[in-house]
Amino acid sequence: MLKNRLRTPWIWLVAIVVLVAGCVAPTGDAPAMEEDAAMESMGSGSLTIGIRNVDYDTFDPHASAFTQAAYVFRNIFDRLIYLDDNANYVAGLATAWEASDDATEWTLTLRDDVTFHDGSALTAGVVKFNFDRMKDPATESKQAGPLLGSYTGSEVIDDTTLKVTFETPYALFPFALSSPFMGIVSQQAVEEHGDNFTDALTGSGPFKFVSEIPGNEVVLERNDDYNWGPSIFHEGPAHLESVVFRFILEEEARLSALETGEILIIDEVPPAAVDRVQGNPDTSVLGAPKVGLARGIHFNTTYPPTDDIRMRQAFMHAIDREEIDQIVFKGVYPVAYQLLTRGVKFYDASFENMFPYDPERSVELLEEMGYTEINDDGYRMKDGEVLSLFHATFPGYVAELPAEVIQAQLKRVGIEFLVNVMTGTAMMDGMASMDSTFNTALIGTYSPDPGLFLDRMYHSSTLGTRNWSKWANDELDALLRRGLETGDEAERAEIYAEVQRIINENALGAGIYANVSIFGVSSKVDGFRFDPYAHPEIFDVSITE
Repeated sequence: MLKNRLRTPWIWLVAIVVLVAGCVAPTGDAPAMEEDAAMESMGSGSLTIGIRNVDYDTFDPHASAFTQAAYVFRNIFDRLIYLDDNANYVAGLATAWEASDDATEWTLTLRDDVTFHDGSALTAGVVKFNFDRMKDPATESKQAGPLLGSYTGSEVIDDTTLKVTFETPYALFPFALSSPFMGIVSQQAVEEHGDNFTDALTGSGPFKFVSEIPGNEVVLERNDDYNWGPSIFHEGPAHLESVVFRFILEEEARLSALETGEILIIDEVPPAAVDRVQGNPDTSVLGAPKVGLARGIHFNTTYPPTDDIRMRQAFMHAIDREEIDQIVFKGVYPVAYQLLTRGVKFYDASFENMFPYDPERSVELLEEMGYTEINDDGYRMKDGEVLSLFHATFPGYVAELPAEVIQAQLKRVGIEFLVNVMTGTAMMDGMASMDSTFNTALIGTYSPDPGLFLDRMYHSSTLGTRNWSKWANDELDALLRRGLETGDEAERAEIYAEVQRIINENALGAGIYANVSIFGVSSKVDGFRFDPYAHPEIFDVSITE
């Protein structure tokens, strides 16, 4: 059985993640400290974490789009609101938040004892600066700006009170504030360093930025003055004196570094190596499902031939998810049968079987489109042109190997699938461009609540930025906005059932697998846990010899 020191509703058995529908992503609890002396006796030292992603964009939370960049900067920048194990709101830099009757205005009350790493104080004016910066087009925000929805401005009432205004009701504003991408930066540091802020990342979090060697490592040191963490963590500064995030793309190199003790935590343990890590008495595997948008194929609905719904349907009938799961993920990563993952809020299982594996139906659709000729290579042709799709993906087995299996599956029905490996930034920006010539891309994002990521992916206002399918209409726009405006859970369930219906009926994308945070952890590490976004929490971590 996989070792899991987390208290969680998710069950791990024989290297297989068994998902329980309807649960939110787990965080688990760090071992409770019954006595102050017990906490004092815990080790400190330096922790090195091996991270796969070497092509992250930036550690400026307001500009970044990358989950694994958030693994780093979430320790530098505090948030206004946090989530507990059950995704309930917990006070962070904000001690209270209250909405007007129509949820177009929110009043935030802030702590009065917070200082940034540069010595400047947290004030309502600083938070206003942060919100304005997130929405400033010059920031080119990928996550934070869209998370602010229809933000129109903020009014400073006094040093600890800020009134935030939206053009339309925004019931999910507190949830948006819990995202690591909404981290609060030092206004003084941004104004001092300008475009070079990424060289002097300054927040109020439990760790201070020391240095970055791009694509290699980031070094953080403990903020000894930290005493305003949310109640879900221990009081006072972090146990660790420093943290080093080392970026290692090669799976075997990460595994070897864990096994030799050079690195104490690694991410993305390959499924084939789970038993190896579990079988080592000095290491264990800990994990949490990344509920939200499954990693899957997103179609460009404006570029031929994926502008034809029959092509998208044929593609979806031609892929065998179970085969991908067994060949690539060995049953460790759960199969995704639509773009949303099981376990995300408002998931509707009735859409799971809309496009079952059916290569005969795929061939029928392709022939209906006129692709009846077969060339010597086995690919379908129409008017002398090969049926070819340009697919964009990023480096690593979690992206490249599924693409290779899909390539073979599509060839069985006569579709040429050209796999192009590029940086994650190039993939997402290229797919989002309104003149994109990409037909498909492998994309996923994670959140216990689908409202915010579905809005920024499918609302017409995000065309050219994060609407990768480039498919939008008035009905979908209205539903997405209603989902953000109401706090009524029954109404939201109905809204997101309709949203899922539109996405599936128009074949906008094919879920392939539900991503999972699978970390290898040394036995010397205590207190490691995950948050509801399945991000690693290291504030409570200590090292014992």
